[in-house]
Amino acid sequence: MSSEIQNFEIVKLNKFESASYFIIWTCAIFYSIYQVHLTEFYFTNYHDTYEDFQPGWSWIGRKMDISDREWRSWIPFMYQLIPWIILHLFIAQLIKRIYVKCSLILATWYIFSSILFLWYYVGFMGVLLALIQPCVDRLLIAFRSKIFAWLIHLVILTLIYYEKTYGFIFENLLGIEEEKYYMLTIALCWIQLRSISCCLDCINVDEKEGEEDGVVVAKNLSGFTKCFLKTTAYCLYLPTLFLGPVILYKDFLEGIQKPPELWTAKRLLIFFLNLSRFIFWLYFTEFSMHFLYFNALQFFPEVVEGLEPWAFFGMGYCMGQYFLNKYVVIYGIWSLVTKLDDIDAPPNPKCIGRIHLYSDMWKHFDRGLYKFLLRYIYIPSLGTTKAATRKLFASFLCFSFVFLWHGMELFIFIWSFLNFFGLTIEYFATAIGKTAKYRELIGKNLSEKNIRRLHCVFASPLLAMSAISNFYFFAGADIGHLYFYRLFFTDSWTTVLLLLFSLYCCCHVSLDVKRFERLKETRTKKL
Repeated sequence: MSSEIQNFEIVKLNKFESASYFIIWTCAIFYSIYQVHLTEFYFTNYHDTYEDFQPGWSWIGRKMDISDREWRSWIPFMYQLIPWIILHLFIAQLIKRIYVKCSLILATWYIFSSILFLWYYVGFMGVLLALIQPCVDRLLIAFRSKIFAWLIHLVILTLIYYEKTYGFIFENLLGIEEEKYYMLTIALCWIQLRSISCCLDCINVDEKEGEEDGVVVAKNLSGFTKCFLKTTAYCLYLPTLFLGPVILYKDFLEGIQKPPELWTAKRLLIFFLNLSRFIFWLYFTEFSMHFLYFNALQFFPEVVEGLEPWAFFGMGYCMGQYFLNKYVVIYGIWSLVTKLDDIDAPPNPKCIGRIHLYSDMWKHFDRGLYKFLLRYIYIPSLGTTKAATRKLFASFLCFSFVFLWHGMELFIFIWSFLNFFGLTIEYFATAIGKTAKYRELIGKNLSEKNIRRLHCVFASPLLAMSAISNFYFFAGADIGHLYFYRLFFTDSWTTVLLLLFSLYCCCHVSLDVKRFERLKETRTKKL
């Protein structure tokens, strides 16, 4: 492919055309959201058996949709965690000011602060349950076998899933209320992800018989103690214990072992300014839940099936945007806390309204999970070869793990499979684009701008499939099936064409944003 074809993404269209795509895509979003708002009449005389609504803010005078379990549980829990996080940060800062080399002391404090909160929140048995995984890690590291470590970790993940779903052992044993048990099972899933990270990193270093990125090998009692303190502190690190995001073990170690950056007035001011941004999105999302009842609508597939096209597809966009806002708030706030604690967290998710490729969605939404999959599954599975079959196999393993970690249910399987299938299509499309015949055909017959337009035409159906795959994840199999059948079988061709044209505009908006970001990066490097 010629250099012009290879760089079609950075080809600049004329201002009128780019502005037209942006306006059409933006208007389509807002009009579809308005149509979703009009569906509120379904809940005018709604008998709220399952407490999907609560009285909203008094000055609005409307009821608020609280049917999403995660938002209803996570946000109040965050408020409950605030004083413990303040204590965690304050003592950590004192340790950094008093001791120059404070990594082990910090690790000890991190373990103590997490155990203190767990004891208060879920009791002594909950503390023991959380400590099991770091202790199992130490045993697995001693075996020095990645395959055996993976096998045990996958078995533990399976047990956590069945316990989370059916609660056949620990729920009765712990004797805690359902909400606390729900949050504890979430914490166990996050602990397991971090356990895999530190276990594999320690085994990697152990194989090299050395020390890398601060990972200590337990060759003696002193080494064992250091290693145990650091891995346990990482697994139980309070700011990310319950709600993430994923921070790799090597990044955590780098944070606690580098020279500490003491708090200054400027640093605290920046922290609070950034915090105010995420608090704004928190309250903006709650504000929108007074007017948009798409979360409650998910429980009524028969109603969703009969929605007009604008409301139907608008509901899909609202589910995606809401999911994004939820993780921007959660990941954003806890990432700020970890940075104040000198531990770098992955960047926040990028807006779904400006991403059109499967690969970009996985790279830029949950970036911590993406780095985890890349470091511990994709690259090791790929080895030294770059064969297409090996790459597809590595991707298959990644999505198999995603399916297992998120929960082995039908809608999770469909979501994982469709994402794997979409990435496979994208991979083969890219491979075809690099062939000599395609280069020659496209290079001779199309201009740079038309190449970009053609690629957006090809990308639009894939973007539609990407959206539908995520609807399975957001709302379950019943709602996902509705979107699949309506798009491919029941909606009129004019409706489908209008949807694809809107997505075509989205693809151009996405490319314009990527072009702007690349130019910005280039200018920054020059400076």
